Parts: sequence; structure tokens; C-alpha cells
Amino acid sequence: MARNDSGDRSGGQSFFGCAYCHEAFPEKRELEVHQSMVHAGLPFSVVPAPLPEREKGLLHRAPTAAISKSIPLSEVNRHCTPEDCWVALNGKVYDLTEFMDRHPGGPTTILSWAGKDASKMFNDIHKGVKIEQYLRPEAFLGDLGVDESLMSDSFWHTLRKARIQEVKEELNRLKQAATRDSDAHPSSCKAGRRQPFSIAKLLQEENLDADLRASLQSLETQKRVALDVEDFARALEIKIRADALLAESQLSVAPKQERSGGIPLSVVAHHNKPHDCWVALNGKVYDLTDFLLHHPEQRNAVLAWAGRDASPMWNKIPGRFPSSTWMDYFMRPEARMGEVGKEPDADPREEEIQQLQDELRRLEGPSEEDIHAAKMGATRAISAAGEASKLSEEARFPRLQKIIAGKELQFFTRAEVAKHKGPPGGPPGTEPYIILHNRVYDLTPLLQSHPGGDDVLLSRAGTDATKDFELFEHSEKSRVKRDQEMLVGEIVPAERMDWTAEVATSGAESTIQKAGSEVARYLRYKATDALVAMVALYAHWSFQKRKPLSKLTYSRGLRHLHLIMAVGIFGALGSAHAASRAEGMAKKRYLAIHKQTGVAMLLALVVRVYFRMKSGIPPRFPGHPAMKFIETQSLRLFYVLLLALPVSGMANEYFLKWAPGEERTGNKKDDERNAALAKQALAVHTRVGKFFEFVWLPFHLGYTTAYHYSRGRGVVRKVSPFI
Repeated sequence: MARNDSGDRSGGQSFFGCAYCHEAFPEKRELEVHQSMVHAGLPFSVVPAPLPEREKGLLHRAPTAAISKSIPLSEVNRHCTPEDCWVALNGKVYDLTEFMDRHPGGPTTILSWAGKDASKMFNDIHKGVKIEQYLRPEAFLGDLGVDESLMSDSFWHTLRKARIQEVKEELNRLKQAATRDSDAHPSSCKAGRRQPFSIAKLLQEENLDADLRASLQSLETQKRVALDVEDFARALEIKIRADALLAESQLSVAPKQERSGGIPLSVVAHHNKPHDCWVALNGKVYDLTDFLLHHPEQRNAVLAWAGRDASPMWNKIPGRFPSSTWMDYFMRPEARMGEVGKEPDADPREEEIQQLQDELRRLEGPSEEDIHAAKMGATRAISAAGEASKLSEEARFPRLQKIIAGKELQFFTRAEVAKHKGPPGGPPGTEPYIILHNRVYDLTPLLQSHPGGDDVLLSRAGTDATKDFELFEHSEKSRVKRDQEMLVGEIVPAERMDWTAEVATSGAESTIQKAGSEVARYLRYKATDALVAMVALYAHWSFQKRKPLSKLTYSRGLRHLHLIMAVGIFGALGSAHAASRAEGMAKKRYLAIHKQTGVAMLLALVVRVYFRMKSGIPPRFPGHPAMKFIETQSLRLFYVLLLALPVSGMANEYFLKWAPGEERTGNKKDDERNAALAKQALAVHTRVGKFFEFVWLPFHLGYTTAYHYSRGRGVVRKVSPFI
């Protein structure tokens, strides 16, 4: 055997073989140590060697086999995304990512149980069915649950993390060795890296372009919706679009086919969907896609072997697929694609790297962000608590139907929307989206112009805000503008909310709750009645004791108005702060109180002008002229602020809901003008309110009140009508 110090690995052989005993080693230095110890005195000699059988056996184990033979449910819970879907069935754990699209009930049914134990549901629907006959062997991952006498759940995850580190180190070593070989023998190295087998695996690649990832995920969602309704033509069209997108990006998930003739099983395996179904049978490859369209009653039997070699089942069940009788009756000549060909030569090292990458992908699982988004999408039972309208939005606002009619909307899952949290201008796939009435809206056009401010919008990005949206009773005009400028898609049918049913359910629950609090409701109503009666008696007594206004220095009526204004001021400020910290119905109640107290302040201000003109004007207090001037100007500013606050608030609501817009004038600019004026009115209201709260009140109630008390003059009497 000739000496080979260069370690040439031509011919696709990645391992160093010993010329004396044919032991194989991944590194040349390991072979040198072996020959110096086992074959001492003999010259160093190396021969190309394939991957050892022992290593092949290790590579084909389940990813968790290096940890234990069983998998805890907590690990299954992590794999809950469309690209990484594990399900526990009858004490076993399966990866159903590949099977999902050819599931007879559609992929959404499986996705609803992703990361969970679906044994009860499966047994109720598929009693006696062995799922193994529909799955590929590698779909079985292990038994469910770890033996607590051997290790705890947390220790299992500790071992998983340790194994992740081991795999990363091994991958790094193999990639470095491959790089050295590429530099030393560029002609013998295969160009490019091996592509993932499926789009699901491609989407788990960390270095995948963000734009491409978002586009592929969107196409996968559209495809699942088409498969749910058995629209295979639409699913095939989406697959063609995805393949074109990958080709444009110089990527491919399909194995390359040799030109020497024949179709390798690795190529057949790529065609494993209802809309793209190839089956190998007795050395031949058949395209059964068209057959599935015309014979839905046989779909399950054929799809069980989609993308696989069904020869082992030949004639096992006479008359059914696959059997000679079935072939004679159903098979058309044009369905035959060709002969089964041999697999192309593969670089053993590349195979090892690919196997380790698959193991690492499964051990790491989806990212925490993807897991959170998937669970947010799964937990979509929003409690309407009787607050959302029982009628659909289209029924209440017919103009919306005209806008949406004829539009082909893109489908989104709730998990996909949950990732769109902003900020604006961020990476693709993170634009701020929101769900309203099962439709998806892009918040970007509304930012910088929303009357309630951008913070309110961005705090709801990625969520279903239908309940909050309906609480604030948006006008038809605002809804029309929303659908014209912001609508980007709709929620997949399987995840849509039926708000009418939700209201009915929550209404029944609220009835049960009310039944348990009848005493509290009775006492609350009686307390309200007592308060109303006391106010009525006091008003009657005050009216009977009235005196001519002109003979009074400060009338009791005027001081009543002072009291109402004081209550209005602190009620408006307190309710505004409470609304900023509340959510849902509580927020709406606080805002209603804020509006009511503001209107009460305005009415009190108008009536006070009348009483002030009718009452006697008290003499000015003795004091320094500067103090008199300051207090006089402060009081004048007080009345200006008290007038500006409710007027600006009402102006905001007027321009939002009642001002003539495009539907009345026919001019689209009117809507833009109204939105701008509403925002300006709200800005004035906010700024004036902050000035009033943080500047005027501390000054007037602090400095001037302290000054009067220091001179022995009472101030409470000016406000209280009871003294």
C-alpha cells in the first residue's frame, strides 16, 4: 500500500482508513495515533474510507436518544409551531410536521394539538387506527414521560442542554475539517451546502433572510387554509409560487435528480402532499395527484404512502391500493413518471453534518418568541363579557361590505399576528398588526394621527383588540377609513372568533355571577335611592329658605356652584388618571365619568356667571396690591381654563364622529381635515389639562390659600354652601 501523507479524500470518502486493519477515523491525527500504537514499526499509510457502520447507527437515532428513551411532556409542549409540530398519542411522541399537510382532516386540526397530548381526541375519532401506518419511521421520536426513579423532568432538560453543547462542538469540528479539505482539494468538494429537505426545515434556519422567511411563512399559511377546505388546485398554485420564490433566491428544498435516468426515492419523498403526490411501486414511480382529485374516497389509502415506496404493501389487501386489481382498474398510463433510480453519491461528511444539524434543530426546538406566539394564538378564547356587539360588524355597518367585496385577502394565523408587535420600520415580519373582527390591520398608516395617541395602538399590537375597539364605539366613518387604508388580511377560518356565540356564553356566565350577588345589588340600589332622596330634600329645603339675591353678599346658590365646580375639577382629573391605568370596560367607565364631570363643570361655569351677576359683590380683601393683582389674574385664568377644557374635549368628539366627512361632501380631504382637527383638539385638551393640574392648582390652592389663612381670612366658606 502506497504511503499517503496528504490525506487525499477524493471520491467522496470523508474518513481516513487504516491500510492495515481498515479502521476508519474522522481525523488524520487520530489515524496516526492508531497506527503508532497498534501497528508500531510499520510506515504510515492511509486509504479512503466510508462512514463506519457504528457511526451510521448513531446518526439515525432519534435526536433525544442520546439523553433517554423517553420524552417528558414539557419537552413536547415546546414543539408547538407549524414548522416544528410534536404531538403525544397513546404514550408515544410523534413529529407530525411532515404528515400535517396530508392529514385527511386538514393541517389545522393537527396544529390545534401541537405540543399537547391528543390521545383522547384521537381515540374518540380514530378508534382502532394505527397512526404508524400513515407516518414515516423517523416521525416516531420516543415514549412519553420519563421514569422519575431515574431522573427528574428538570434534569432531563439539563441533559438536553448539555447534549446541545456537544452537538455544536461536533458540528464546529466537522465544519472546520470540511473547510480545510475544501481549501486543500477544491475540485473534490461539492459546491454549496446541502439544502434542507422541506420548507418547514428551511424556516428553522437561523440565517434565513427575513424577507424570504416572512414570504414563505405567509405562503405556508395560505396553503394550510386551502388544504383545510380541500382546495388542492389552490394549494398546488401556492406550492408553485413558493418554488419560484426559492428559485429566485437560489435556494431549493428538493433533492437534485441525476440525469443518468431513474427517479431516486429521495426525489419521490419530496412529493408527499395531496396536491403533489408521487408513489413508488414495484420499481416504478407514479404521479397520483390527479387520481386524488377525482377519487376522494381513496384519498386516505394513497396519502398514507405519498412520497414513499409502497411496494411492501403490494397485494396485502386485494382490491385496494396498492394491489394488482387496483392497478388494473384505476391506473392510467400517463400517471407513470419513470423507473426508480439509484440514489446519487453523497459525501459522508456532509451527511453527518446534516444529521447533526437536524438533531440540533430538534433539541433546541422553536425560539422562545415563536413558542410564545404559538401559545398566544392557541389561547384565543377571549371573554367578551357581554361587551362586544351581538351583531356582526358588516351587519351594523353595511358600507364595510362594499369595501371588502371582491378583495382577495391574505390569511394569517393568530400566532403569526402575535409576532407583529412593531416597532414601525422594524425588520420584515414585525410590522405592528392588530386583529379586529377576525381581520388583520396594519397600524402603520394610523400612527402619528390616532386621536388616542400611538402608545394606545402599539400596546395592542399583535393581539385581538376587538373588545376594546367596540368599547369605544368607533363611528362608521372611522371603520370605513380603517378598512380602506389598513386592511391587510384575515384570520384563518379555523381560528376565527364568533362574537355572537361568545357574548351568549359570557352572558350565561354573568347571569350565574349575578345570581350570587343579589344582596349586594339590592343594597347598592337602595344606597343610590337614599342619596337621591337626600339631595331632593336638601334642594327643597334650600328653595323654601331662599332670600332675594341682591341682599346677599355671597348667595348660597353661588356657593353651590362653587362646590359643583370643585367636584367637577377633581372628578375630571381623577377619572383621567384612572382611565390611563385601566383596561377594557373599566377604562370606558372612567372616560365616561371624565366626560360627565367636564360637562358638569361647563354647565356650572355658565350658571355661575348668572348667579355672580345677581349676587352682591363682596368688598376686596385688604392686602398688598401685588397680591390682589396676582389673585385676580389667577381667577381670570381659572375661568379661561375651565372653559377651554370641556370645549376642546367636545371639539375632539365632534370632529371624530359628527363633522361632515367624505360620505356627505364627497371630498376625501374632509376626512383628513376632520382627523387632523380632532387630533389638534385632543392635544389642546391634554396640554391645558396638564397645565391646569400641575401649574395652576398647586399655585392657586397653595400660595394664595396659605396667604389668606396667614391673614386670618377663611376660604372654605366661599366654597361650602353648608356653612
